[in-house]
Amino acid sequence: MQAEGKDWRLLSMIDTDRPWRSRRRALVLMILAAVGQLLSIGCGGGSGSTVPGTLDGAVCPFDIHWPPRDPQEDAPQSAKPLLRGMLFANVEPSSRAAALLRLSVTLNRPSDEPDRQTWNSKLAYADIDWMDEVRVWDADEKWLWPNLPYLLRLPGQERIERYGGMDPGKHVDNDFAAVLIRKFDASGKVESDETRDAPPVSAEWHAQGVAESDPQTIVHGAKSDEFLLHLGDAQGADRGVVKVWLIYADFFGARPPRTWPKEREWAGGILAYFEIDWEVSDTGGLRGSVCHQRPGQSTGFDWADWAKRTR
Repeated sequence: MQAEGKDWRLLSMIDTDRPWRSRRRALVLMILAAVGQLLSIGCGGGSGSTVPGTLDGAVCPFDIHWPPRDPQEDAPQSAKPLLRGMLFANVEPSSRAAALLRLSVTLNRPSDEPDRQTWNSKLAYADIDWMDEVRVWDADEKWLWPNLPYLLRLPGQERIERYGGMDPGKHVDNDFAAVLIRKFDASGKVESDETRDAPPVSAEWHAQGVAESDPQTIVHGAKSDEFLLHLGDAQGADRGVVKVWLIYADFFGARPPRTWPKEREWAGGILAYFEIDWEVSDTGGLRGSVCHQRPGQSTGFDWADWAKRTR
């Protein structure tokens, strides 16, 4: 609403006696205002963000390439994403906390014929024996789409409710994607006790647009579990940063971008990273911004131990 208000004030400055000059002036002011808004986001050129304002209903779009790419570096125009994602944020009022923030991630796969061929050529992994158990060919011997939620999730029975399986070398399942969330102070450096030892994490993915499915059902959309975060103090104003990582636990030898954190993320790495700057006012209103950007730090999470306990 603030952006709309600024635009209306700029348009009202047009002088009807000298329309060309005043309109040019108004246009310049509108451009400067828009640039100022973009700079105030502080995303460093991230591919998706929300202008600072209410976090209720905020949506942050992002792309996943394979191998992963830095969203703050220019990519070739011909490069097509492997997946397109959205980070959703919604605010829920609470009498016990200043605000509750509900987060979820959705992933959708481009699904035309060239995209199917890309998935076939890049992700079939014909050198892995057990891939024959989860790949399906049609009458023309073309590899069909894998069910996206089954491809991403960790929970469930191997080969029946998910594609992943026990790695014979690592003796743990590392073929899954997960969302991990940690809370920090306003500087983004001091982590909350609430998430330092046990950050909220989920590796469950749900089918979108399909009521029932099995591993051979073609499903192009997947949604993570939802996270409900308690933010702020009911006694007054507060600020902080929520950091969100989307990882795939096995990169199959692919290298992360050179700008990624140097700490190893198990056998995989970070697919996408987000920061949510939030502020609670004295009246309990929650404002902030969501930004997709390059990760400034690794997750610092023991994925291998967590995966064993999950099983």
